[in-house]
Amino acid sequence: MNKLKKLGAAVEKIYMGIGAAAMGLLAALVIFTVIMRYCFSLSWKSVSEFNTLLFTFTTFWGLGLNVLKNEHVSVTILYDSFKPAVKRWVTLINYIVMLVVDILFIHYGWAYTVKMGKQLSMGMEIPMFYMYGLMPVCGVICAVCIVVKAIETVCAPVSAFEPQDKE
Repeated sequence: MNKLKKLGAAVEKIYMGIGAAAMGLLAALVIFTVIMRYCFSLSWKSVSEFNTLLFTFTTFWGLGLNVLKNEHVSVTILYDSFKPAVKRWVTLINYIVMLVVDILFIHYGWAYTVKMGKQLSMGMEIPMFYMYGLMPVCGVICAVCIVVKAIETVCAPVSAFEPQDKE
């Protein structure tokens, strides 16, 4: 079990690293394109399209990260009033609902990718399959993250659901 936790931590680090690298590259390219456009009147449609691709990637890549880090939007006023044993079940039901929504996202993202992916992009002139394909791929990664969190919820001691000291 300890080896599994270490593997999970390593995979999470890689996952975070890919997201951070993509975000850093996006920031650098946006700064570069703004400087080139406004200072030198230079612009490249392929770089602009690549920026859009990176923005899309970082958005969908972040789905799973939000689940893993519990950074998703939640209103906890009712949840906080439950006893710890009930909180476990409410949390598990929440993950099941999230998984159903994510599976719908994967299904319709794949359907859209297959239908519209044959077109060529205007800037990089690659099939749009790569742009639209980010949706189902990142959706599958998010589904894995949801399942991991659901398993953690089931295996966690009841004390993990007790109120935490808030400052």
